Amino acid sequence: MATDISMSSNALLLIGHGTINSFTDAGAGAKTASNLYATVYEDAITSYPWRFAMGKVALSKLVASPLNEWKNAFQLPGDLLLVYRTYPRSTFEIYEDKLYSDEEEVEIDYWFKPDESTLPPYFVKYMQYLLAAEFAVSVTDNRSLAEIWDAKAGVQMLVAQNRDSQGRTNNAIESAPFLEVR
Repeated sequence: MATDISMSSNALLLIGHGTINSFTDAGAGAKTASNLYATVYEDAITSYPWRFAMGKVALSKLVASPLNEWKNAFQLPGDLLLVYRTYPRSTFEIYEDKLYSDEEEVEIDYWFKPDESTLPPYFVKYMQYLLAAEFAVSVTDNRSLAEIWDAKAGVQMLVAQNRDSQGRTNNAIESAPFLEVR
């Protein structure tokens, strides 16, 4: 079971630092991990529509009418990182923790920040490589080490995306204009 500490500790081990038991341990590794982990994790989660980090919800319409051009305001979920898509598909804008739209009802697909203990192994490995790339310069002052782990993270991201894509049906090709010409 992955945790923020275990992924950070493994990343530090990959760059030759040694492990940590908490973000408050002494040394550059723990300090770097405590300062960078959260932003690296959230960025990695929102870099691709990972099936394990996507949610669906019907938004609650707010009573008060919004100012200016929109007809309706809806409350966004508290765990939202980023809106992926609205249903029905329509124009919208987000201000603070509200979504504004002309629709009477809105449902969204959105990214949320899952607890690390629920992460699939392919994403844990990707995170460890990504963290190693992020930590390398701060901890070891070795740019080539950072480049090596950045390249490994890029390859692992492709592997992780492939595995994650198995959680949904492939979309059929709806139009084949080159075949229709024949």
